[in-house]
Formats: sequence, C-alpha cells, structure tokens
Amino acid sequence: MTATRRRVLRGLVSLVVACGLGAGSAVLATQVLHDRRADAVSARAAALAPEARVDRVRHALDGLRDDGVNVAPDARDLLDPAGERKVARAIAASTTPVKVVVWTETSFAGASRFDLVQQLEAGLAEGGGHGVYLVWEGPEKGTLDTYGRNGYISSISTHEDFAGDPAITIPRLVRQVDEQVEWTDTNEDFDYYGGVGGGIGIGALYAVGVLLGVGLVHGLIVLVTKRRLPGGWRW
Repeated sequence: MTATRRRVLRGLVSLVVACGLGAGSAVLATQVLHDRRADAVSARAAALAPEARVDRVRHALDGLRDDGVNVAPDARDLLDPAGERKVARAIAASTTPVKVVVWTETSFAGASRFDLVQQLEAGLAEGGGHGVYLVWEGPEKGTLDTYGRNGYISSISTHEDFAGDPAITIPRLVRQVDEQVEWTDTNEDFDYYGGVGGGIGIGALYAVGVLLGVGLVHGLIVLVTKRRLPGGWRW
C-alpha cells in the first residue's frame, strides 16, 4: 500500500470515528435535553396541582364562582362592595369570560407573588374553559393574562393602565377585553429545541464543538512536542 493510500485510509477512518462521535453525542444530548424538559414540566405541574394551592388562591377561586369577581378581606379598602358590583356588571356584559381578583401583595401567603398567580391560572383552567383573568394588587401592580388557552392581551399595560380608582378602572379594562384579547393556536407540547430534529441538531453542534476542542488540543500537543501522536488519528 502506497503512502498516499495510507493517508487516505487514515483520513476515512478518522472521518468515520468523528461521525460516530458526533451521532452519539447528538443522541445523548437529545435524550438529556428531553429528560430535563420532562423533569421541569413534572416539577411545575406538581407545584400547580390542586393539593399544592395555598389558602389565598383557594379562597379566590371559591369567590369567583358566583359573579366572576373576588375581593380578598385585606383588599376591601381597594374595592368596596359598590365597586365590586360595578365590576360584576362589566364581567356579565363581556362576551369573553373574565375573572377579576383583588388582593394585596403579601409575603405571608405561603407562596411567591408569581406562584400565586400561576396557581390561580391553573385553577381557572381546570374546568376546561378559557378566558381572561385580571389580578389587581394596587396602582401599577397586577396581572392581566389568559387562562385555559394560549393568548395575549394587546394594548393594555399593567403599569400604565392599572391606575386610578379600581371601581372605575377595572370595569373599563374588562370592557376592553373583547377587543384586545388575541387567541393563538400554539402547540401545547411546545419544545424549545423544535422536537427530536431540533434536539439532534443541537446535539450535533455540541459534538462539533467537542471535536474542534479535541483537534485543537491535538494540534497544540503536536506543535509543542514537534511530533505526531501515535494511533489512528495520525496523518
């Protein structure tokens, strides 16, 4: 066998090994990413399960069943009974189902502000329906989002529009929901990496990075020692 053929053969062997490493790394990375996502989804689902809800959220969900509005005892100074009735009338006139919760931000509810809202949203979606929920916590502080279906509220800012007297502002915001809500049909099984194909692509990129690193180390060793390493990678 001539020297040229031996060089070609070594190159082919190196290419096969590199492809094998790349494919293996891609499969491994895909599996790891899938498992991590599954673990994260499971952990999040457990945190939003009915048995994990704190009393503040349970009471709010119970209070919403009547007229779609609930005012927590510690938030009665934000919205009095007369104002609550105004909100209820606006909800009744809305084509889009709207739920309104008025409570104050607190560190003693047993969950963070974010988790409280997420638990509330999960509870609203349990019945299988969808709509919009509004949480008023005070001026420039609250949440306006959709539940039960992917969507968003356009042109309403919880910072700029959550201002003034709640008895006036909340009914006005409720009346705007029908025009401002936009529903989307995003796949519920959304995968950040685009499914298996995307995972394989990410894995391949990882593999290329590893191989480049190995090649760089090999090149540095050759440069420093002034000789090639023994084995199948030698050219």
